[in-house]
Amino acid sequence: MNDGLSRKTFALWARRILVVILWIAIWEAMYLLIGRDIYFPSPLSVVKTFFTLLAEKSSWTIIGMSAYRTLFAVFASALLGVLFGMMCGRSRVLYDFINPLMVILKSTPVVSVIIIAIIWFRSTDVPIFSGFLMCFPIVFTATVAGIRSADPKLLEMSSFYKVRSFDTLRFLYLPSAKPYINASVVSAIGICWKAVAAAEVLSMPRLSIGANLYFAKTSLDPALLFAWTAVIILLSFVFETIYAKVSGYDKT
Repeated sequence: MNDGLSRKTFALWARRILVVILWIAIWEAMYLLIGRDIYFPSPLSVVKTFFTLLAEKSSWTIIGMSAYRTLFAVFASALLGVLFGMMCGRSRVLYDFINPLMVILKSTPVVSVIIIAIIWFRSTDVPIFSGFLMCFPIVFTATVAGIRSADPKLLEMSSFYKVRSFDTLRFLYLPSAKPYINASVVSAIGICWKAVAAAEVLSMPRLSIGANLYFAKTSLDPALLFAWTAVIILLSFVFETIYAKVSGYDKT
């Protein structure tokens, strides 16, 4: 059994590595076809720039500040999204009151949110606010759906036997909502990184990945632009994977 599992794991990782190699080959082919570094850098130049960034102490400070803003926004949106989602999942009146706001937030372009935030807040707070508003409706909607997916027969039985509200919440509602919440938080992490980076580009806080993306653009350095983008992608993947492992959520 262990040998079979090992073979499956090896085959899975081998397939993933082959896919990565294939996409790098496509990237290299596009670079050779375009033939101008200023428009499309080579994979080798991006990799060199990426590791040069990681070798600089200042880069880790920048990465740490952007990660802090993203994690703060995700944590706040998850906490409040679950809290309000649980209340609205059990109360139709409260849901009808709050849902129009969720519809507006989900339909509002992220750039509009960022510009409004720039007017209201300091540059360091704009990414947090923008990330929160982009992620909160996702977690809220998923939590409502999860609460409403609880088995009505079990709910009826708990009501008949006068089970305490806390126990009903703990043993019926939360297990039903958990897969929905975990999936929404994983999605929110990726979306929040994009929202925070976009907000940093426009609000230009001093220590931020977004400000360095803007600098790479103004200095016409596409390799640096791609390298910082790779940092964001890698961080998003790492944070999603860590959350999935801790929560027991299967991303596959």
